Amino acid sequence: MYAEFFYKEIKVACKLTCHHFILSLLSLVLTLLLVWNPGVAQESESLDQSSSTVELTAAEQAYIEANPVLRVHAESQWPPYNFVENGNVKGFSNEYIQLIAQKVGFEVEFVVGPTWDEFMTLLAQKKIDLVTNMVITEDRQKFAIYSDQYVFDLVNSLLTRKDGKDYTELEQLKGKNLAIVRGFFFEEILTKYYPEINLLLTNNTLDAMKQVEAGRADAALENHATFNYYIDRYFLKDLVSRPLINNPYLSNAGQYLGIRNDRPILKSILDKAMAAVSEEEYANLRRRWYLASDTASFGFSKRQLEYLQDKGQIKMCVDPSWMPLEAIIDGQHTGMSADFVKLLKARIRIPITLFETKTWLESLEQLKQRQCDILPLAVATPDRREYADFTQPYLKLPLVIATPEKEPFIADITDVLNHKIGIVKSYAFAEILRDQYPDMQIVEVTTLDEGLQQVENGNLFGYIDLLPTTSYAIQKRYPSLKIAGRFEQPWELGIAVRNDQPELLSIFEKAIASIDEKAKQGIINDWISVRYEQGVDYRIVRRFLFIGLTVLAIVLYRQYLLQTYNRKLEKISVTDPLTGCFNRLKIEECLQKQESLFNRYQQTFSVILCDIDYFKKINDTFGHLAGDAVLMEMVTLLNQRLRDTDILGRWGGEEFMIVAPNTDLSGATTLAEALCQQLADHEFITVGHQTASFGVAEFHRGSHSISHLISQVDEALYKAKKKGRNCVVAYQETQTMQ
Repeated sequence: MYAEFFYKEIKVACKLTCHHFILSLLSLVLTLLLVWNPGVAQESESLDQSSSTVELTAAEQAYIEANPVLRVHAESQWPPYNFVENGNVKGFSNEYIQLIAQKVGFEVEFVVGPTWDEFMTLLAQKKIDLVTNMVITEDRQKFAIYSDQYVFDLVNSLLTRKDGKDYTELEQLKGKNLAIVRGFFFEEILTKYYPEINLLLTNNTLDAMKQVEAGRADAALENHATFNYYIDRYFLKDLVSRPLINNPYLSNAGQYLGIRNDRPILKSILDKAMAAVSEEEYANLRRRWYLASDTASFGFSKRQLEYLQDKGQIKMCVDPSWMPLEAIIDGQHTGMSADFVKLLKARIRIPITLFETKTWLESLEQLKQRQCDILPLAVATPDRREYADFTQPYLKLPLVIATPEKEPFIADITDVLNHKIGIVKSYAFAEILRDQYPDMQIVEVTTLDEGLQQVENGNLFGYIDLLPTTSYAIQKRYPSLKIAGRFEQPWELGIAVRNDQPELLSIFEKAIASIDEKAKQGIINDWISVRYEQGVDYRIVRRFLFIGLTVLAIVLYRQYLLQTYNRKLEKISVTDPLTGCFNRLKIEECLQKQESLFNRYQQTFSVILCDIDYFKKINDTFGHLAGDAVLMEMVTLLNQRLRDTDILGRWGGEEFMIVAPNTDLSGATTLAEALCQQLADHEFITVGHQTASFGVAEFHRGSHSISHLISQVDEALYKAKKKGRNCVVAYQETQTMQ
């Protein structure tokens, strides 16, 4: 209240006094606020004190004073949990240990360099204090004690080639080669319970994945999130990760703090620090490392994962005519709920299939008869709770009444209780409104369209439904109607789940909770563009504005035509007419833009220059039309492998350039090698197998300019040609080639 008062006084002073007086007055106001409301001054102090809320014994405090630094392991390559990038320790585990160390006053010293197997030896020899992510095994309990609660729980997964055998269980790998990291707990479990599997031990996860890609291993075993991180990071699109669900030893693996076994007091301190981590802090840390979309991140228990595996698919019934919320069009589920179902399907990782019905009443009946498992949009009512459970609401929408245009706006719904109001039969609104307004003359209709038609024909005074569906129908099919009023309280819609399978409800609760507000709002914005006008009748205003709007519409349409043709001309000016990719002019413009981003934000980028080997021979042997076909087919192949952010253009003749933003030399070389192999494996329609050579260069401050970068990548391409073609050469700043 005081702040608001002084703010008004300052606004008056701004008109009467000079700049220096205003600054002085502001300082005075802030001082008075701090005196009158000491809670403001103490707010930041209380935040600082949040780290000291852990209650420690005198012995524990003495231990921290005597041993203020924790020596903690830091792995080189286990993203997104624990890894080193550009010399910096990163990942969920490392940030988590820093968080709990801060809560009790420890400093953290990360030990970087050893392999996992070597870290186990260091812990056993008491040369490090703890390991931040360890699975409890019998052998490790000889030299380590563990935190009471796990740091995180993850889903283990089998990695295979997409074009190979689809291994989903360890039993299928008897007599096969399985790549794992040396010293990981997998080695102990597999040796004990699966001795028939041939273990191929590697130094890190990426090496294990490379063994599968090269065909030296039939599969690799690691956690699902790490596999997916590397697949995206290194463009390993030929590999696929499939979670282990029913395995009794390796389906889920809790990762604990592994502490040297001669320091039980350290374990006690760390247990208290872990208990002091709030749910919000933990959730924010998971979101920071993109773990919110990982299966284990939803907190799916082993029982829930087994349920999903056994279930195989989830059958869904919807309202077949309730756009834009949902509908069935040409046999396909569409609308807002369809977009939400796509997000949910990605999280539960089994198909959600549509069970077609003709009416909403039929959909309710099919759920009641257990022919379908869920309704993606439903309001909870006492009657429905007899056969269904309901998740937390994920949509809150206003309820409105539609009437003919001639009717006045409705300020209070009680003013029209003596009129006939249509509502779709079995909609929750009818049941709830009957309880709230016993005198309301409700007429049940079969569908939304039937209700609005009866309003249009004069058989009903109005029709009640949700704002998006009513507005959508009026705009599309009933221009003589309008939204005349709304109910104050929003209606909450969640997912209705059959109540004879309780695991299904908890699974969808967790999946819905993982969808952030930004994603929800994006879906709503995509489908709802209608605005509700309340309390003012604009019909007279519209008549006066009709002529002006007509003129404006003509002007806007002319402007639209001009912009359309300009866009077409612009596209023609930057597109190669033969291949459809960008031309050299556009690529040069993109390079200049990337150079500006580098100079301003140090945003790295690389370029790849590709040249078709012996292209002149193709033209001489098969003709220029065949050569043109090879160029077009090559662009199609390149686009299949490139990321959305990569930019492809024809540099000249049979040369193509790829601009790779946010990609260093190593990443661009990996991409070029993948493209080179893809082209070599492909059989062109007219000329058969055809190869290409690739040069790669990264833009550095020492490159001076884009022209220097072009010279470097051109030199690398020349070395690739000289090296024998069908290969990749990366330009090094030392002027040597690799």
